[in-house]
Amino acid sequence: MGNISVILVSIAVFTALVLYLTINQDNREKWVGFAFSIAALSGLTIYGLSYSRSPDPGIVEVLRTVIDTGRMFAGMNNVAVFTEVVGEGSPWLILFWSAHFLAYYSMASVFILVLGKSAISKFRSWLLRINDVELIYGINKSSLEYGRTVAEGKRVSVVFVDTDAMKWESDIRQIGALIYSDPSALNPDKKLLKRLGVKKGKGKFHLTALSDNADQNFDYAKKLLSSLEKANINPEQTGITIIGREEMEGIRLLASPGYYGYGQVKVFEKTELIARLLLQKFPLCDVVEFDDEAKAHNGIEIVLIGFGRLGQESLKKLVANGQFEGSSFKVRVFDPNFHNIDGYYHYRYKTMLETYDIEFFAADGRSRQLTDYILENAETINYVVTAVGDNELGREIATNILDLFHERKRVVPVYQCTSDSVWCYKYGEERKIWSLNDADILYGGKMDDRAKEINHYYCGEEGDVDRQWAECDYFSRMSCRASADFLTALFKRLEIVGKDSVSPEVLENLARTEHLRWSAFHYSMGFSGMTPETLKERAELFKTDTSIRITKDMAGKQHACLIPWEELDALSDFENKITGKNVDYKQMDRDNINVMISLLAKVKKK
Repeated sequence: MGNISVILVSIAVFTALVLYLTINQDNREKWVGFAFSIAALSGLTIYGLSYSRSPDPGIVEVLRTVIDTGRMFAGMNNVAVFTEVVGEGSPWLILFWSAHFLAYYSMASVFILVLGKSAISKFRSWLLRINDVELIYGINKSSLEYGRTVAEGKRVSVVFVDTDAMKWESDIRQIGALIYSDPSALNPDKKLLKRLGVKKGKGKFHLTALSDNADQNFDYAKKLLSSLEKANINPEQTGITIIGREEMEGIRLLASPGYYGYGQVKVFEKTELIARLLLQKFPLCDVVEFDDEAKAHNGIEIVLIGFGRLGQESLKKLVANGQFEGSSFKVRVFDPNFHNIDGYYHYRYKTMLETYDIEFFAADGRSRQLTDYILENAETINYVVTAVGDNELGREIATNILDLFHERKRVVPVYQCTSDSVWCYKYGEERKIWSLNDADILYGGKMDDRAKEINHYYCGEEGDVDRQWAECDYFSRMSCRASADFLTALFKRLEIVGKDSVSPEVLENLARTEHLRWSAFHYSMGFSGMTPETLKERAELFKTDTSIRITKDMAGKQHACLIPWEELDALSDFENKITGKNVDYKQMDRDNINVMISLLAKVKKK
C-alpha cells in the first residue's frame, strides 16, 4: 500500500503545480479550500469509523482519529486500521485513497503557493536573458488585455511596471508575466536594464506605455530612453508604442542621424485608432450600390450621436471615407452640448464642415428630436454611430434605434465606439466587439500594413519598409493610411483583384472617386482650397525660388487641387506653363489607383 501512497502524492503535487500555473489565484484558493474540507471530513469519517470498532472506545480513540486525520496532510496514512474494518481488496479502499489524495493535493498546493511564487518568478526572470522583452508601463484592463496577447508570442517575456501593482498580481501571474513596482523600475536606470537582460546587440526591447496619464507615459519613455543611451544600446534593438499625439511626440522619440531615440516609434491617439478601426471593420462603401463601371447609385446618410473627442474624430474619418463618384454624402450629428465643445474643431475644420452636408442638433440620443428624425428618415439612413462616452448609455441608445428601424422594416446596424473598442449591434443578433487592445494592432501594427506598402512604393522599393515608415513624417503617414484604408475596402467591395479586372470606364470612375477621397482627406486634416490670387502670388515667388510648390502650402494648409475633377486639367496647364514640368493631376489619381491595385495583387500572391 505504501507504493500507492507515493504515486498519489506525486500525482497530487503535479496536479497542484499545473493548477497553480493555469488558473488565477481566486479560483486556486477555492480549489484548495474545497479539497481541504472534503479531505478533512472524509478523514474524520474514515478513521472515526475505524476506531469506533474498538471494544472499549473512549478519548484515546478520539485522539487517534484526529491525529491520523492530521497525518493525512503530512503525506502519511494508516491504511492498516481501515483494512481491519473493511478487509483486503474492499471497494471502500477507493474512498480511503481518494480522501488521502485530496489531502495530499491540499498539502502540495500550500507548499507551492508559498514557495512557488518565488521559484516561478526567478524562472521568468531568467527567461529575460534569452527572450525579447516587452515592458508595459501602466496597469489597467486595457494593458492587461494587451499583455495577454503579447505573451502568447514566441520568445517574448512581458514585464509590467506600475506603482499600484499588487492589486493586479493574480492577473499578471496568470498571464505568465513579471511585475515590478520598485524605485528602479518606476524611475528606469541601468539596474532595470540589467534585470531585464537588455544588452547591446542582443535581442529586442520594446516599451508600451499605456498608463491612463499621457504625461506620465511620455516622461517614463524619456527617462528609459536616457538609460538606454547611457547603456549604449543600439536604437535598432528598441521600439516604443505610446499614447500621444503623433505629430508632436513621435519626432521627439524617434532615432535619427545625430539624435539618439527609439528605433521604431508608434505614437497613437486612441480616438484616432478607434475611428480607423470602425471604418476598417465597417467601411462606408459597403452601404453603397455600384454599377458595372464602379459608379455609385445611392447616397450615404449618417447619424452620429455624441460629439466629444471620439465623435469628433469619427466625423473626420467618416468624411474622408465616404466620398464616391455618383454618390451623395450627408451627416446629422446629435449632441446636446456640441456648441460648448466644438470651438477648436469648428475653427480647425471649418472648410470641411462648410464643404459637406453636415448639420448639428443640440439633442440627446434619447430625445424626441432624434427619435422623430430616425422615423422620418428610416428609408434613407444607412449608417449609425454612437460615441457618447458611456458604454451603458451607448448600448441603450443603440438598442432603441434598432427597434425604431425594425418598426420601419429595415435592418440597419448601429456601431458603438467606446474608449478601447468598436461594438456592432444588429437586430436579432448577438453584439460583436472588436478591441483596440489586440496586440496585432498595437504591437504588430497590422492596421498600417497597406499604408507601409504605399509609402514603400513612393520612397523607393529598394529600401526597408519599416525603416522608411519610421522616418515618414506625420502628414505623409496619415495620407498613406487614408488611401490604404479606403481603397482596400473599396476594391474588396468591387471585387477588384488585378488590372485585368479594371476596364477603362472603371478606371476613370475610380480615379474620380480617388480625387474625391483625396480632397476629403485634406479637408479632414484642416486644409482649404487656394484662391486664384494666392495661386498667382505663389507662381510669382516660384520665379525666384524654384523650391516652392506652387499648388501646395503646408504651413498655411492650402491646396489648389481642392477643386472639382473637371477643373484639374486647367490647373495642370497653369502649373506647367510656370514650372516647365509636365504635371497631370488627373493622371496622378489614375496612377494612385493603379499603384494600389498592383500592391494588393502582390500581397495576395504571397
